[in-house]
Amino acid sequence: MDRHTKAAILCAGIAAPSADNSQPWRFAWSGDDLDLRIDADRSGRVSDTRYVLSDLAAGACLENMIIHARSLGYAADVQTFPRPDDELWAARIRWRLDTESDQSEPLAGAIEQRHTDRRFPWGGSITTDTQARLNAQARLIPGQRLYWPQTPRERKAALSVIRQAETMRFRSPTLHAELFSSIRFAAGWHTACEEGLAPATLAVEPPLRPVFQALRRPAVMAMLNRLGAASMLGWRSAWLPIRLSPGLCLLVIPSTARSDVLAGGRALQRVWLQATLDGLSVQPYAAAGVLSLGFVAVEPAFQQPLSRLGSALHDVCAPGHGLVFLRLGYARSAPRDRSGRRALASFGALQ
Repeated sequence: MDRHTKAAILCAGIAAPSADNSQPWRFAWSGDDLDLRIDADRSGRVSDTRYVLSDLAAGACLENMIIHARSLGYAADVQTFPRPDDELWAARIRWRLDTESDQSEPLAGAIEQRHTDRRFPWGGSITTDTQARLNAQARLIPGQRLYWPQTPRERKAALSVIRQAETMRFRSPTLHAELFSSIRFAAGWHTACEEGLAPATLAVEPPLRPVFQALRRPAVMAMLNRLGAASMLGWRSAWLPIRLSPGLCLLVIPSTARSDVLAGGRALQRVWLQATLDGLSVQPYAAAGVLSLGFVAVEPAFQQPLSRLGSALHDVCAPGHGLVFLRLGYARSAPRDRSGRRALASFGALQ
């Protein structure tokens, strides 16, 4: 495998989504073997306890590389978590030429186009054929599936879980600090940044931008929470956009083992790429799934609500564990602002 091919595979990998655009990946080549590692400097925050968000991002990165390599005529032999005593070593991939491959990989064309869209409302309808294609992509990763709330009661239950989780992100001082630390307010409201969340990508309405920026201060957030601000923000960030969008699904994994979370990231990426090919806009909501897994250490006052959240999500999607909700629909236009990526060299050696 030549240097150009290696670089192309890594570029596909870093185009994957990650929590708050943290890009927690490190790469190391040994001949044609590639080690995918979690970057200790960009992982392990409170919501990333036990590396759940980093494992999810590693899975998405891994699947992007596999898909792109397949389009170049390479197959991958993958070993996940090769050494149990090295918790940052997510996977080893051995690449080999696949002489029987026809190099047909439709999802590869969507890797650079995939993006998060936080705007609303969205129109259209998610047809049964579209659902079938998205379901099929999730099932290509063993053990993974999508759950679609169909009845008004099921959708109401899912909306309630998502809103509770999003509200908790603003109510808990720990989660609030984590959320706002990822937003690069210095970039302003009209430019992108190569790491973290640029305010321009958040789809905050112009009149509300000064208020939203003020919410990063704990004292302001605490004062406004006495007036119900967290609940209102949960309504604005989750309940309202989902109600004004035609589609909602939940990625469900079979267990909370790290290998299943990583596999969930692979399935998530396949679903997202297929949605992109189908012209759908996508916004992920990971808070409900991640918080309900029980790994995140929040303040004692939120332990009971967190337990109730886990029970409610289990009732929504059992059997299995809900990991990431996806809001789906058809936007009138592509968003102007997208999250950037760091330079390839910053992710490790390219040999």
